[in-house]
Amino acid sequence: MTHKIALVTGASSGIGEALTRELISKNWTVIGLARRSEKLSAIKNELGSPFIPMACDVADTSDIQRVCQNIVGQGLCPTLFFLNAGIAGGKVIENPESFVLKMHEEIMAVNYFGVLTFVECFEKPCLNNGGAHFIVTSSVNAIFAAPTGSAYCASKAAISKAFESLSLTYFGRNLRFSSIYTGPVATDGLTGRWPFTWSPEKMAKYMCKFSELKKSRGYPSLFYFIISHLLRVLPDGLVMRILKKMT
Repeated sequence: MTHKIALVTGASSGIGEALTRELISKNWTVIGLARRSEKLSAIKNELGSPFIPMACDVADTSDIQRVCQNIVGQGLCPTLFFLNAGIAGGKVIENPESFVLKMHEEIMAVNYFGVLTFVECFEKPCLNNGGAHFIVTSSVNAIFAAPTGSAYCASKAAISKAFESLSLTYFGRNLRFSSIYTGPVATDGLTGRWPFTWSPEKMAKYMCKFSELKKSRGYPSLFYFIISHLLRVLPDGLVMRILKKMT
């Protein structure tokens, strides 16, 4: 059994699908998880045996636990995790006239708890298997919280801070935790016209290269790294004017 086994969530489209293809091109076996089983089947037909598709709803903790038990039960233990699935794009834009707590609950269920459930399920199997690297797809919105995105920004900030702490907690114990603070990526869910938007394929190449490094944080876009920190310290009125020009 190959030791180059990766697990990718959100593998049916966008960054997750691009990651799957990039990893397989580098001789990894990829366990690809997503809700859309028909799309996973189509990718399986194209990529063949290196791709192991499994339907999973990352908003459902019990479904994640079921899939993880199935993976371990088959004698498979990934050494690389791209915990990429999440609610983003137009689905996270809030109504500025009406605050809805339920949106926070739904987004946190996927973007936060849906990530940490994999950590809980694979902590012991991975430690017993010699270690693993868990990488979460975060966002520059974890640094700068944009308007009408309080739930999304909070979820990305929360999971990034959780991974920062886990990186230190498991230091020297063969479990590594990293966050990649992505800028805008040209997926189906992207709204607006943002400068320096990356393709999913470009982001996947960056993320795969990043996985080989011993770093806990990755910032693919220098532009958005700088602008997100700058926007945090400017007056709100000026920030709003800049955002209107950027979009």
